[in-house]
Amino acid sequence: MNHSTEEIVPYIREVGLQKRDSWKNLYRRIYDHQFLYCFCGIIHIQIEERNYEVKQGDLVIIKPNVPHKLWLDEDVQGELYWFHCDLFSYQDKKWHYTFYNTIETYVTLFGNELQYKEHIRIDPVFENDIRFPEYMTMKDQETTEYLFRKMYKAYTYEQKNWQLLVRGYCYELLYSILRQMGDTKKRDLSKVYEVNRMKSYIAKNYYKPISVQEICNVTGFNVDYASRFFYKMTGKKLKEYLNGYRVEQAKKLMIDRDLKFADIAEMVGFKNENYFSTIIKRYEGKTPAKLRESLIELLLLDDK
Repeated sequence: MNHSTEEIVPYIREVGLQKRDSWKNLYRRIYDHQFLYCFCGIIHIQIEERNYEVKQGDLVIIKPNVPHKLWLDEDVQGELYWFHCDLFSYQDKKWHYTFYNTIETYVTLFGNELQYKEHIRIDPVFENDIRFPEYMTMKDQETTEYLFRKMYKAYTYEQKNWQLLVRGYCYELLYSILRQMGDTKKRDLSKVYEVNRMKSYIAKNYYKPISVQEICNVTGFNVDYASRFFYKMTGKKLKEYLNGYRVEQAKKLMIDRDLKFADIAEMVGFKNENYFSTIIKRYEGKTPAKLRESLIELLLLDDK
């Protein structure tokens, strides 16, 4: 289910300022989300098997019931603001207060399993399938630090209407994160569109002697930039994708025994039969002749 920011009702459990003298290197799980913002030094955070070296301006979001630990190097200073919250309004606040205010039960957070899994809340998914990241560097660090400081001050000193103040600051922070994620999503969607344009151009012109330069021209970007984001989005270089597409088209033609390999090579855009054979071996691990026999054999099996 997708949620808008209006549907998220953060229940702030605790807000803190973590300094070196209060640091504990403990491997733990907790019931709600943790938001940690580094404003000084370097901090090491391990989330499951993933390790982060968190610096000033970095935000880490740890999901419920995910094992993690935090530590500092002995000769390096580091401080961060943090808060724990459930991103949906608790219906069991009484249980929550009682649980976390009892030492005997609080220590169960520092173990391999949480005892009361019915209190673990799922993660929200927002419009356009945007989810909170595990790690990100905030663009507007001044505003982010301001919001964390205000949350900490309101919570610690129990300012008048502090619950409302803390939740308001939390909303601003969540909106800032989603806005930054949305900008990233838009950039990625734009690249997906351009990648699809390049793929479409290949599908329409693969039988011609087209070059990587020609394919990139459809995007309006230079060949280096277009080639890089094509590789980033598909995991394949443009030339590799083009040859792979031609091979797939060639396989459809190879079923016809009357077609010579030299003719097939020309029909799918390869410059000559020798180059065609080289690419077939590279992509299919067989000579054109053996590949043809395999394809025909599979076709006959399907007809039975």
